[in-house]
Amino acid sequence: MKAKIVLNLMDVIENYFGSSVGHREDDAFVALCDRIAGEEVNLRFIGNDAFEVIDNNYWLPDCCWEKV
Repeated sequence: MKAKIVLNLMDVIENYFGSSVGHREDDAFVALCDRIAGEEVNLRFIGNDAFEVIDNNYWLPDCCWEKV
């Protein structure tokens, strides 16, 4: 499915999970956020969980994207 990722992705993630989770220390996650923030991407679903197709590693909650 095509989706538009929010522009302030890292902030939205930290608000969703709490800033103490440590997402900014995960270099691979920071690189993913930098690459997809504000972009249209393809999402893959496993059950109800959305993953960006190229990365396919980090779950993106519904608050991080809108269906295109």
